[in-house]
Amino acid sequence: MEKQQIAEIIEFSSTYFTLPFLYAVKYYFYKSFLGFRSKAWKFVLSIVLFTVANLFILTTASEILKIIMDGAIWIIIICILCKGSFLIKLYAVVVENAILLLINITFLTFDFSVLRITHKLNMSFNEHMIISFINNISRDIISFTILFVFLKKICNLLDLKERTVNLYQGLYLLIPCLSSYSLALVFYIIQSIKIDGRQYYLPFIFPKIYYVLPLLSFALIISIVITAYTFKKMIEGEQEKQKNMLMEQQLKHSKSIETLYNGIRGIMHDMNNHLACLRTLACVNNIKEIKNYLDNISQTINKLDLKIKTGNPISDAVINEKYNIAKKQEIDFVCDFMIPKETLLEPMDLCTILSNTLDNAIEACMRITDSNIFKTIWIKSYIKDMYMIIEVSNTTTNKLSYVKNKIISTKSDKLNHGMGISNIEAVVRKYNGIVDIVEEKNKFIINLMLKIE
Repeated sequence: MEKQQIAEIIEFSSTYFTLPFLYAVKYYFYKSFLGFRSKAWKFVLSIVLFTVANLFILTTASEILKIIMDGAIWIIIICILCKGSFLIKLYAVVVENAILLLINITFLTFDFSVLRITHKLNMSFNEHMIISFINNISRDIISFTILFVFLKKICNLLDLKERTVNLYQGLYLLIPCLSSYSLALVFYIIQSIKIDGRQYYLPFIFPKIYYVLPLLSFALIISIVITAYTFKKMIEGEQEKQKNMLMEQQLKHSKSIETLYNGIRGIMHDMNNHLACLRTLACVNNIKEIKNYLDNISQTINKLDLKIKTGNPISDAVINEKYNIAKKQEIDFVCDFMIPKETLLEPMDLCTILSNTLDNAIEACMRITDSNIFKTIWIKSYIKDMYMIIEVSNTTTNKLSYVKNKIISTKSDKLNHGMGISNIEAVVRKYNGIVDIVEEKNKFIINLMLKIE
């Protein structure tokens, strides 16, 4: 057997010797970052088939074609086995391959330094092969360990398992990572080039480049981590904004309740004065002024009187406010809503549910232009076992828009709209409940089941 063949066998065996470690790192990352749809054996079977394909099929391909095919196969495997949107799956594959490639480029300087030293030493071919084998295994294990550390950091920064990432957010993550990967890939491919049938190696042509190469590669890896960190801060900012909007809603309805109770206390406080005034008018037999006075008091009381009473001050304030808005828009409002006095529902959560469902219902009715469709909103509730069922329905002419089984807003300002359904779902999850949405002809129904005992 020729020395060249022995060298290739040594390189091949050292590469496949450390593959299980690499696949263990990959399994940890994809499980933590995306989550698997199925059991672990399917992932193991996939990587076995992938390794066999690499061994017998892809070895004949060129370096660049092999890298492209490897990446495409991994994307297919992850898309089939893992959860999440396509963009996030693509990002997961790209970020893992990009970091590993940049780590390998970082070690190029070390590899060529070892190569020069071993060539200068007076050692046999067998000794040279042993050192090469140990060097390859050591380098791979160190590389995979560094890869694990950075991928774990990515998982800690980005918790996207239960989050829907839109197109712009996905591209914000993907593009910087893809750019770093493309740059590293080009540099990696041009390590050896053929000119006029002769093989040239870049380290021997431009040796000074390899002194700064580790710093550049490390900087690109850090930039990928920084992108993930800024994305995390961006998501946290949006969550804080959403939380502030909910707090504003709660404050608004709290003020409505306070105004209502202050008005009632004011009338009760002035009742003696009103009676004294009426008594004086009666003594002089001024019937006309008595009638006017009583009319004014009646109008004031009517303003403070709640048309709908549910047994809870928060739901009273919210539903009556939406009732008055609906009446002004000539929308029929049918309410059969009652809430138990003893309930686990927090005021802010109840406000979130009622405000968002009724706001969506009112907006849907206001968009109806067909005069043959009566604008109507129904809200009702009932108790079943340990659960409270809330049903809000309305007439409509528009169909919902979905992306990846998630309802999206049809409004142009998607940053400040489209949060209603997601806010409702968040509250329902808090109470171990279920959201069920039904679309019928010219009717939209949302059913919420919340555990209240």
